[in-house]
Amino acid sequence: MDERVQETFLTFVGNALFDTRCDAASVAAWDRADWEALFRLAARQGVLAVVYDAVSLLPKENRPPRNLNLQWALSVENIENRYCMQLANGAELAGLWTAAGFRPVVLKGFAVSRYCPVPEHRECGDFDWFLGQDRELGDSIAVGAGAVLEESGYKHSHILYKGLMVENHRFCIGVRGSREAKELERFLEGLLEEGATEDKVPGTDMILPPVMFNALFLTFHGLKHFLGEGIRLRHICDWACFVAREQQNMDWQTFYAVCDRYHMRRYADVMTGISVHGLGLRVENPEITVDSRYADRVLSSVLNDNDLINSRGKGKWWERFKLLSNMSRYRWKYREIYQKGYFGEMVQLVTGFVLDRNPKI
Repeated sequence: MDERVQETFLTFVGNALFDTRCDAASVAAWDRADWEALFRLAARQGVLAVVYDAVSLLPKENRPPRNLNLQWALSVENIENRYCMQLANGAELAGLWTAAGFRPVVLKGFAVSRYCPVPEHRECGDFDWFLGQDRELGDSIAVGAGAVLEESGYKHSHILYKGLMVENHRFCIGVRGSREAKELERFLEGLLEEGATEDKVPGTDMILPPVMFNALFLTFHGLKHFLGEGIRLRHICDWACFVAREQQNMDWQTFYAVCDRYHMRRYADVMTGISVHGLGLRVENPEITVDSRYADRVLSSVLNDNDLINSRGKGKWWERFKLLSNMSRYRWKYREIYQKGYFGEMVQLVTGFVLDRNPKI
């Protein structure tokens, strides 16, 4: 990938997220091939609509060729429509579960989209819920309302409801075979119970998690994806927007203490480092670590590696083999970022699958 395109890509993402002026001169001499490369990169990184927010602020003479600009605008409209569909159908499910006496807590994409300047431009895949011990009853209620239960695992089930793919969680994180993960799971569930402010997505029964939960869950979830299959810049953007909005509302000492205990600190520092030095996040809280010597290598991995697992549709066993292959190939991530040996993690993954198929916490 052309370094000019990557640099402009990061600049445009920062422009869109933090409302800074675009530099039209950087693209004044671009041809169609340059713009197409930017379009493909933005699409692959899950920020197509975000980059278009910046592109649309350029003078007309500096924008992409007309046909590509139209294609881009239509893609953004599709992203917006999908978001609205997901929100409407998710609100229906939340209403059903609330009426049954459950507390449907929304996780990941929709929980953090509210931090984005244009929430509808945060691309969401599955719609993630946490129902905890009510997961199976929640599945039954959804099926009774016309949903299709496609898969039910120990951590979460997959439900298809009116075109919306739902992950209905029993556990927040994967806990098989790991005493440490089970301990963190108990801590996260405790945050959901103790910090339940009942803050909801306006006009819905969708409960939003407390700030500390979002911080730790974003960090752990991103780290696990980074180790197993890589992340996209969208994950970094989630963190950047979260910090921009909540940096004065967080107990950072507690956050970093938990990160240190569960080997998440270096990854947390990497996310902030890329957000600050790569995207232009302004950090005003002195308790936040803004530098990481691993940020450049991780950013290069984000932009250039392509080892996604869950999007290829080749079956669970192929996905498991690919995960083990990725763990071996990118063992530097375990050594440098996770500060654990990849082989020990691989053994734990296999033994957990065999000996701890239905874990308890």
